[in-house]
Amino acid sequence: MRIHILQELQPYSKTELQKIFELEDNEIINILNSLSSLNILKTLSNNISKIELEDLLEIESLDNQNLDAMYIFKYVGMLSVANICLIIYPKYINNCMKDKENNYKKFKEIIAVIRKYQHREQKQRCGDEQEENNFNLLSVTLDLIEDYLENGLYWNEKHIVELNGEGEILWEKTINESIPYFINNVPIYLDTFTVNQENNEEDYFRRLHSCILVEAYNKIKDILSIIYNIEFLNNISFEKRKNFGSLVYIILKLNQELSTQFITKKQNTLNIIKKYLLNENNNSLSKNISYIGTTNFNLVWEDVCSVVMENCLDKTLKELSLTYNETNNIKLIDVIEKPLWIDNLSQVSHRAKKTLTPDIIRIKNNNFEIYDAKYYKIRLDKNGVKNQPGVTDITKQYLYELAYQNFIEQNKLNIKRNAFLMPIDEENKKFLGVASMKIFSNIENLKLKQIEVILVPCEKVYKEYLNKISYV
Repeated sequence: MRIHILQELQPYSKTELQKIFELEDNEIINILNSLSSLNILKTLSNNISKIELEDLLEIESLDNQNLDAMYIFKYVGMLSVANICLIIYPKYINNCMKDKENNYKKFKEIIAVIRKYQHREQKQRCGDEQEENNFNLLSVTLDLIEDYLENGLYWNEKHIVELNGEGEILWEKTINESIPYFINNVPIYLDTFTVNQENNEEDYFRRLHSCILVEAYNKIKDILSIIYNIEFLNNISFEKRKNFGSLVYIILKLNQELSTQFITKKQNTLNIIKKYLLNENNNSLSKNISYIGTTNFNLVWEDVCSVVMENCLDKTLKELSLTYNETNNIKLIDVIEKPLWIDNLSQVSHRAKKTLTPDIIRIKNNNFEIYDAKYYKIRLDKNGVKNQPGVTDITKQYLYELAYQNFIEQNKLNIKRNAFLMPIDEENKKFLGVASMKIFSNIENLKLKQIEVILVPCEKVYKEYLNKISYV
C-alpha cells in the first residue's frame, strides 16, 4: 500500500490528487465525491460566498490561485482508499516530512489524542455528521486491538473438580462420595473434592475473538504498522472464520452470550466483534474507505485545553470552596446570568435556558483565569495580523470577565489572565501579543484585561492530556 502525506486545509488540484491516486478520470471523480460525502474533502470555488469563511481564512497562498476545481481536506487523521493510505496532518504542523523521517512520532501522538477524545465523546466515526451505519474498518480494527491490549482475549471460566486439589472444597460432594473417619464422634475426611476455576482456552468466543483479531489486522496491517508495532497478533490464532459457522450462526451465538454476560468490558468486546462481522451487510462506500481521525479537530483542541488547564466550569462552588449570593450549591457555569425575556402585554417574564458559555475557567491559588481554545494558525508581528479570531470572539472574552465580575469581587479573587490558547508546533509556550477594544477598556472602574494570545506547544499538552484521561 502506497502512503502519501498531505496537510489539512492545503489546497490540492484535481490533477494533483489524480497523480497521487494513479487513477483514471472517472475513478478519481468517484473517490473525490465519496470523500466529499463523508465531509472529509471540501470543494473550493471562485465564488467565495459558497465557501465557509473560517476555512478560507486559514488556507495558505490563496490569493494567487484559481480556486476552480481545487480541493482541501477538512480532516486530520488517516485514510485508506483505493489501495492508498493518506496521512493528513493538522494545519499547524511545520514540517510533515520531517515527522515521517522520525517514524511518525508526532502523528502517532495526534492519533492517540483523537482516539482518546472520541472515546470520551463516545464517537467512533469520522465526525459528527456521519451516520452510524457507515462501517469503518480502520476504526473498528483499532477498537479491537486497543480492547485486546487492555483486556486480553475474551475469557469464560471452566470449573475443574479434583480430588484433594488446592481449590475450594465441595463439601456436599465430599460428604456424599467420600468415606469419613470418626474421631470422638467427629467425622474427618481424608479425601476431599475441590473445584478450580481457570480460563477455558477452547471457549467458542475466546477462539472467535482471536480469529477476528488476526483477520482484521491482516486486512490493514500496512496502515496499522504506521501507528502500532503489533506483528505478534498474527500468532494468536491460525483458525479461519469458516470454522465458527455461518455469519447468521455466529451473530446468534454472540447475541446469546450478550444476553447472559453482565461484565461491561466483556460486553464491549462482544459488541466490537459483532460490529466487525456485520460489516458484510453494509454499503460499498463504507467498505472502500476506512479512516481514523476527525473532521472537527477544533473540538479535539478544545477538549485538550480544557483538561490540561483543569477547567472548573462544571465544578460546584462547594467543591471550589467558594460562594455566590450566599449559596454554594450551584456550578461555576451557573453563576453567569441567563437572559430574561418579558412579554409586553402581560409583563410575564421568562428566563432563557442558555447564556454565555466560556470554554475554560480556571481558579487556582486565588487566581481567576479565562481561556478560549482557538484552533487557528495565527500570524501576528510588526507587519500585521492574519488568521486571527474575529470581533465576536474578542467581545465574548470581555463579556465573560464582566459576567463573573460580581462573583470575583464577592470571593476576593484576582483576575490573572484572559487569553486565547492556540496550537504551535514548537517546544516552548509563546506569548504572541494581545487583542483589545477601547469600548471595553475605557469602561470606568472595571479595568478589564486585554485578551492575551498564547501559543501552546502541542506535544507537551498532548502528553499531559493522554496521561490525565482514561477511556470512558
